[in-house]
Amino acid sequence: MNAQNFRSSILGFHKNKLGSVTIEFVFMLIFLTFIFAFLADLVILRSTTGKLDNASYSLVNILRERTQLYDRNYKITNEDYKQYEQLAKQLVFGDKNSSKPLKIVLEYWDQNEQMTLPATPENQCVPYRKLDTVSYLSPKSEINNERKIPLYQVTLCVETHSFFKAILLDKSSHSLGWLRSSSMSVAR
Repeated sequence: MNAQNFRSSILGFHKNKLGSVTIEFVFMLIFLTFIFAFLADLVILRSTTGKLDNASYSLVNILRERTQLYDRNYKITNEDYKQYEQLAKQLVFGDKNSSKPLKIVLEYWDQNEQMTLPATPENQCVPYRKLDTVSYLSPKSEINNERKIPLYQVTLCVETHSFFKAILLDKSSHSLGWLRSSSMSVAR
């Protein structure tokens, strides 16, 4: 008897289509909400990545001009690091005193010397490739063809709360919840 009631209720459900539109509407709303969340996350992630790329490229170009701007001093000091951090916040957030978290790593490579500031970078912001691993990209000097030209690299990281970053970004663009951008340049 129970089997027959169950069968008749199933057949009744197939014949009675009054609630099917409501159920389909709920499923479509869930699907559309997921699509809109994905698209909003994509737009925010790409916009932030673009800002980071532009800022790191601008900062590395300022850094490479040290011969003109810093009286031929190639070395990066802690005071320079603090200025670059404020400049990075100004470029990314529009306010140099912003309380939003931003990490910056400045690297310098020369045949005889290597320098990274901060000296012990936080684990959240680590360059995808350390500058000494790509030192083969340094061209030789035109004067004597023996000296390799120094390299600079700037890595910027901002915290992001993206749900889909594992799908949307490759491993060079993020690290431990932080969105990362690195730019490298040769010195003048």
